[in-house]
Amino acid sequence: MSERYVIFTGRPNSGKSTTIRALTGLKVRIGKRPGTTTSIDKYPIAQDLFLVDMPGYGRKLGASRRWEDKTKDSILDFIEREASSIVLAVHVVNITTFLETEERLAKKGFTSLDVEMVEYLHETLGAFPLVAANKIDKGSEGDVAMNLGAFLDRISGGAPSEASGYVFPVSVKRGVGVGPLKDCFVKALAAKGFRNPFEYIR
Repeated sequence: MSERYVIFTGRPNSGKSTTIRALTGLKVRIGKRPGTTTSIDKYPIAQDLFLVDMPGYGRKLGASRRWEDKTKDSILDFIEREASSIVLAVHVVNITTFLETEERLAKKGFTSLDVEMVEYLHETLGAFPLVAANKIDKGSEGDVAMNLGAFLDRISGGAPSEASGYVFPVSVKRGVGVGPLKDCFVKALAAKGFRNPFEYIR
């Protein structure tokens, strides 16, 4: 069997590396500053199955616009090239800053990068990615609900019920909400034939 992939995407400081650890136990690098992951890293996690940790894309402190564009292009190129081999995608978003970030980008004429990535994954892979709507501990219950509702509306084209089963409000750092996300993650891999998806992880 050829290589198959589970990919993780997200903007810098969304908690992507911590989410990978929480879901799989794989000890990928976790940095104290945004943008620790700067290359596409592949880790074998089961027979013919690799976890792919994508670099954080979008604005990164101290990085040039050219570097940011090159990083984003490398991510999109990998997804497009390997689309038929990607069995599952997980996107990590800092849900508490979603509306604030979207408004800031809209003023400059840009779409939310998180929405753009989820839509791209949906279109390219033919299914919604699982979404870790992370850092719910960083905002009030009302703010989190407002940001989550807006995010669901944007990624579903105004039909949030179609996407709600793929989006999981979590605080990965505190372990809140991780159980349902991990359960869905493992079941999705099992449905693809990977009954023991983390057999190589120690």
